[in-house]
Amino acid sequence: MSNFPLGMIAIYLATVVLAVMYAMLYRGGSGLAEGARFGALIGVFVICAFVIHNYVNLNIGLKLTLEQAIAYFIEWLVVGIVIGLIYRPPAMY
Repeated sequence: MSNFPLGMIAIYLATVVLAVMYAMLYRGGSGLAEGARFGALIGVFVICAFVIHNYVNLNIGLKLTLEQAIAYFIEWLVVGIVIGLIYRPPAMY
């Protein structure tokens, strides 16, 4: 529990970085669709970079690996959708 605040700060910072990346990559269109696409890409990245990495290096077992993959994918998909629904591009004159 002593590291909990650090973990919360890290997740917040990661979400801010993703929001900036979303704004840089935004191509127009539905915020829901753009956010879902962005969230799915981040979800696949997390699965490949962290979940499978943990499976290979930590010997955590296939069941836990699949559960983490599903959970992380859904988590980042939802985060992407929320970012997409909140983001408003700057007004063009």
